[in-house]
Amino acid sequence: MENTGETTIESGKICPMSGIWKVMGTYTTTTAVSQNSKMPSYGGMKVLWVLLYKC
Repeated sequence: MENTGETTIESGKICPMSGIWKVMGTYTTTTAVSQNSKMPSYGGMKVLWVLLYKC
């Protein structure tokens, strides 16, 4: 895996690259998302995701 810097995307949009993503904000989580999958919501809300590692 490689560190990618600051790639961000909102819930509901199509994931641009496979990797480990983290929610930006006070309450966070991480999840693996595959390229071309829909970015998930968190806690029933749309959130902003930041890419931690590209896989």
